[in-house]
Amino acid sequence: MDVYTTEEQQVEAIKKWWRANGNSVLIGITVAIVAVLGWQLFNQNKRATGESAAALYSELLETSNLVQQDRMDKNTAELEGHVATFNHLAAQLKDDFTKTEYAVFAALLLAREKVQTGKLDEAVTELQWANEHAKSEALRLVANLRLARVLAAKGDREGALKQLDSVEPGAQADSYEEVRGDIYVLLGDNAKARDAYKKAMDLSSAKANGSSRPILKIKHDNLLVADK
Repeated sequence: MDVYTTEEQQVEAIKKWWRANGNSVLIGITVAIVAVLGWQLFNQNKRATGESAAALYSELLETSNLVQQDRMDKNTAELEGHVATFNHLAAQLKDDFTKTEYAVFAALLLAREKVQTGKLDEAVTELQWANEHAKSEALRLVANLRLARVLAAKGDREGALKQLDSVEPGAQADSYEEVRGDIYVLLGDNAKARDAYKKAMDLSSAKANGSSRPILKIKHDNLLVADK
């Protein structure tokens, strides 16, 4: 802006500039305010969604524990109602909070329930859903590993092995090798099963300062005895 000789000239120049640019300035300010408010609202909704999903998942866990306790106590009078509540809560989490990890946890719990009641096909469906919707790699690996176990239990041993091979197991490599060994036992290939258990022992030992999980040695040594 030029240097003006009088205040009147400066005021008149400001008025002229405002008439030419005022609308653009106001629009820019409005857009900025809307953007800030929108971001704040998004974060508030995100927090509210997370809190609601967490509360619902807590209720699901409590109901799941009741179902397990009913089965242990052979409490058939309460079991049916608790199972119905459990299924409803899990479905609600998956439907209403699909993008949260709580929905994946719900699918994993549903899969466990299906396995316990012998509904392996439905368990596969839940685990596939969990595998597809998991946000973290660690949770996806858990879902994938359980899926391999259920496929093996269904008799699809080759499919189970392919499921194990479909990912890089990373920190869960010892568990993956253990399940691989379990599948080879089912296939009657004790040599490959021993190799898998040995790898699992080595990987587990590396994670735990030289001490592998005891169950791995038991499985490995049982095969040595069986082959004698």
